[in-house]
Parts: sequence; structure tokens; C-alpha cells
Amino acid sequence: MNKKERSTMEKTRIILDTDIGTYYDDAVAVMFAAQSPELQVEGVTTCYGDTDLRAKIAAKVLKTAGREDIPVFKGIGRPMRGYGLMFGFEGEGILEPDEEITYEKQHAVDFIIETIMNNPGEIKVVTLGTVSNVAHAILKEPKVIDNIKELIIMAGVVIPIVDEKGVRRSPREEYNFNNDAIAAEIVLNSGMPISYVPCDVTLYTPLLDEDRDTIRATKTPICEMATRIFDLWPPQEKLIYTAVGIATEHTALWLHDPLVVMHAFERTLLKMFPLHIATEYNPTNIERDMYIANMNGNQDLLRTNPKKLPPNMDVALEVDGPRVSRFFTERLTAPMGNGLTS
Repeated sequence: MNKKERSTMEKTRIILDTDIGTYYDDAVAVMFAAQSPELQVEGVTTCYGDTDLRAKIAAKVLKTAGREDIPVFKGIGRPMRGYGLMFGFEGEGILEPDEEITYEKQHAVDFIIETIMNNPGEIKVVTLGTVSNVAHAILKEPKVIDNIKELIIMAGVVIPIVDEKGVRRSPREEYNFNNDAIAAEIVLNSGMPISYVPCDVTLYTPLLDEDRDTIRATKTPICEMATRIFDLWPPQEKLIYTAVGIATEHTALWLHDPLVVMHAFERTLLKMFPLHIATEYNPTNIERDMYIANMNGNQDLLRTNPKKLPPNMDVALEVDGPRVSRFFTERLTAPMGNGLTS
């Protein structure tokens, strides 16, 4: 496909909602979106914790990718119950000391509502972190439920699995839903059209070693930034898991968030199944600040379970992992702008 063909094709319009900065995969998902000519990214919105810092990180990633035309908006930082966590290394490998970075003044929730309501049936929202901004948009303007084209969520666990190094992955440690469980319950029960991509599926999409080597060898600003944050990740991962009570070694560079961005326009990577997903709170025997305290003082976490009821969303259960890694690498190592900018 040449540049002229890319400029005239119909684009998928998305809002990318992210807790960029803690995990590496949010940043490289933003890079992937910036490099994909199939997408018209209306804006990037930030969620959970220090959303000002996260907005600055997102703006810097977009600047590095040559996509300063994509606006960034600060969103909801505090969960509906409890507090947002920051680990202290957010922005490493991306931000420079005392760097002055600006973003839009409009609040992310208002931007989401305005964009969806002004473009009924045209906007997909892709969430890479908590769904706090979407939940608050629903509460402020319930009509977004009927006017959004699709909500694509990366979060939760449907079928607990054991990864290739023997680490059990279950709802116990899933990050995105449990960082604002009430918001997750509101969104999942809203009735809006949802594609749900759980962690047990994204854990079949590691960045292959040969693809990481290709990115490392590509001397463009975004590949150099991606390489820096990939190299920083293993000790950060150990810190995160130790802090939440699940000691583990580094396993792989999982492409959790790039996968859901891909699904916004490329529907052949995932096999989707219509299921009824119900939300419920289950106790956990692991004490950790990330879990919210219920009214009885016990520790809760949000689980999502398939039920034998009429389907309420499409759920990813299978993925072509090697193809995801190749597609991701092809886009990141393409010429800057990939036909999107002059």
C-alpha cells in the first residue's frame, strides 16, 4: 500500500485510554497506534494515579513518534474507592529531567463524551488500563452507551492459566480491573458494545526474541525509546510483583496492550466468542494495597466469570501470538509516520 492509498482509505476512529508509564506495553501500544495508517487517533486519555504525569509521558511518546497532531487529555486518577498507586519509575527511559511538556486543558471524561456524542456510531474507545474514564463518562452522560461504536477492553482474566515459567495468572493479580473495580463493574454491566480481551489471551503474545532484536537494530527515535524501556522493564516488573505479594521472575515482554489496539482495525488476530460475562467480588488471602476494602473490612477483588446467560459481549479466547509479534515489529520499525505524516 503506497502513501496515497493510505491517505484515502477509510480510517478506524479511536480514543486510546491508558495508564501509560507503569508497564512498558502502554507506551509501545501508543507507538503502534501512531504508526498505523488504518487508525485515526482522536486523542489519548490517561487514567489511574498521577494522570498529569501519565499525560506528559503520552505526549512525549507521541512527540517522539512525530505525531504531535494527536491530542492528550488528563483523566480520572483516583478509583471510585481507595487510592491510585504509583511505583516511582514512571517515565524512565521516556522523560528527561525538568522537561517541559504540555497537553490539552479539557478533561478526558468531557473529551470522551464530546467526541462520542458529536460522532454517533463512529468512535471506538480502546482501554489499556482502568476503565475509570469510561465509567465516569457513562455516569455523566448515559447516552454514550448508545452512541459509542465499540469499547475494546484489555483487562481481567477469564480462564486462569500457568505461563511458560510456571507462574499462575488469575484474577488474583490482574491489574487493570482491580485498580478500579467499581468502575469495571459499571462499564461491564452498561450494555454498550464491548470486545473484551483478557490477560489469559494476551499472555500468548510475547514479543519474540528475533523481533526484539529487529527493533533494537532499528535506529529510529521510537525504536530507540522502545529498546530503552524494554531494557528497564525486568527489574521494574520484579518490584511491582514483590510489592503486590506475588514474587516472580521476569518471564517475557508481553504485548498485552498493542494487541487490543490491533483489534480495533485488524479482526483476524483474535478469535472472539459471544459470552455473558458477569462481575462478582471474591475474597483473596493475599493482603495487598491494590485490593479495595469492602464494607466489612475484608479484602475484595473483582472477578469476571462466563455465565450461561444471553451473551453481553464478545470475548477473546484465542490469538495468533507469533503473528501479533511480527505485526507489532513491522509497524514499529517502519519509516517514521508510516505514511501518516509528511
